[in-house]
Amino acid sequence: MLTLEGDIRNIPRFDIIYIAYYPIGNIRIPKNVAAKDSMVITIKTLYEGEVFDLVKGWMIDHSEDQFSFLSTTGTPTVVDTEDIWDIEITPLSQSINSEPSLSSPYEFVHPYPFMECKTGTEGIGAANELKPRIFPQYLLSEPLLIKNELDRLKKGYDRLQKYDENKRFYPVPKLFSNDTSLGMWANLGNRYGSSRNRNNSFIPFIRSELTEGPFGFQRVLVTGVAPMNFGIHEEPQFQASYQMKSSYVHFSIMVDISRFNIGQEKYKWSPDEMESYDDRENEIHSISGGFDYGEWSVDVSIMNTVYYAIKHDSLFHKDDIEMSKNGIFYHNRFFRIEFFQGFGIDKKPEPVPLDGAKNKFEEAAIEAYNESLLSIQNFNTKLNFYRLNLELYNFKFFSPTYSLIQKSLQFKRENAPGESQGEFRYSSKSLTNALFLDYSLDAELKLRGYFSLESSSRKYSESGSLDTSSKAYPKAGLSVAFLF
Repeated sequence: MLTLEGDIRNIPRFDIIYIAYYPIGNIRIPKNVAAKDSMVITIKTLYEGEVFDLVKGWMIDHSEDQFSFLSTTGTPTVVDTEDIWDIEITPLSQSINSEPSLSSPYEFVHPYPFMECKTGTEGIGAANELKPRIFPQYLLSEPLLIKNELDRLKKGYDRLQKYDENKRFYPVPKLFSNDTSLGMWANLGNRYGSSRNRNNSFIPFIRSELTEGPFGFQRVLVTGVAPMNFGIHEEPQFQASYQMKSSYVHFSIMVDISRFNIGQEKYKWSPDEMESYDDRENEIHSISGGFDYGEWSVDVSIMNTVYYAIKHDSLFHKDDIEMSKNGIFYHNRFFRIEFFQGFGIDKKPEPVPLDGAKNKFEEAAIEAYNESLLSIQNFNTKLNFYRLNLELYNFKFFSPTYSLIQKSLQFKRENAPGESQGEFRYSSKSLTNALFLDYSLDAELKLRGYFSLESSSRKYSESGSLDTSSKAYPKAGLSVAFLF
């Protein structure tokens, strides 16, 4: 407790029998405040891209969205949690040497039960009559009320301490906002985000963001068609995704729920919607998580399944592949950069040994499964991808994000047993440059668009002959979203 004389006193809470609140504006802080056992809180804010000290002093009150401080100059200051960019809780390194805000000290009149007690300013002559007399406005005398009030104040101080402890796990206080947006995308030139039976244009999406204060739990939930900054392609895709961050961990999960709406077979690409020599890939579900410290984060996929299809003239192959994906991120108040790398291998399943059967029913099931494998040609697929995202902040009108995606696919299939057709080789490399722009028309309307160019080169052979081809694919999309 800071006394009027500038001393810091530690008072056991159960020794307090009465609390009185006085309605005053500024408080005269003594020029020499004892530094021993005094912890000062410094709140910093971000304004026009620069970090400034907002207030330095002691917390005196709090609510869910605000904190009240008594500054070291004696001025009460109210700070919104939205404005907290950084916090420091440090010992008072030196005595305060500031000019008093009032020409004379107050005389605080004791509450009625203590009217007989001296105020500490009596008996100093006529000058005492000139001092402003302040009467208590709010009184707490019951032990339970005093306990509840002290618990409430401690809860606010604990929140600030938690901010200070957790800030080392956050590059910025808030990764998300507290907005919910409803909108839809219109896209052109799609190759991966849509097919004949699944669409990615004019389908609504809902994006719900939540932040429980600075340096606290944060999450975003997306349902509908939207781009995926971690995906193997840049196009908006139907999804249900969830991302969260709390303390030093982050987690994300994505599922393309259109597979359940239209069915597994209709979800897949068909030969007549692809070019003569072509390949398509898109993620159908992914689960990943990682750890954060300071401005750095690492991300590791727990499960990442990619569906792919390859067409070689009249020959066609489709399947899904389990991909191992990892990422590393760097984030500060100026930009965020993300790098992802993924690799996966797919091949014909191996027969199951019959000696693993426990009974005749399992043996029959294994035999049926092994027999079904005979109709599948031997094949081998290798898929690699790299993605680099760069998001820039502090732009006046737009918020740009640049994505560079490099992807390579190698495929080989042999003839089926007893047949002389069906064998082919196919490989492709693609490089995609994409630019996303966010623009807020007002507080309730937001535009987002993208333009990308994919350059693809292919090599394919059948019966020993090797051919090559290359092609560029321009794509674009625009979304309108209402914020509420």
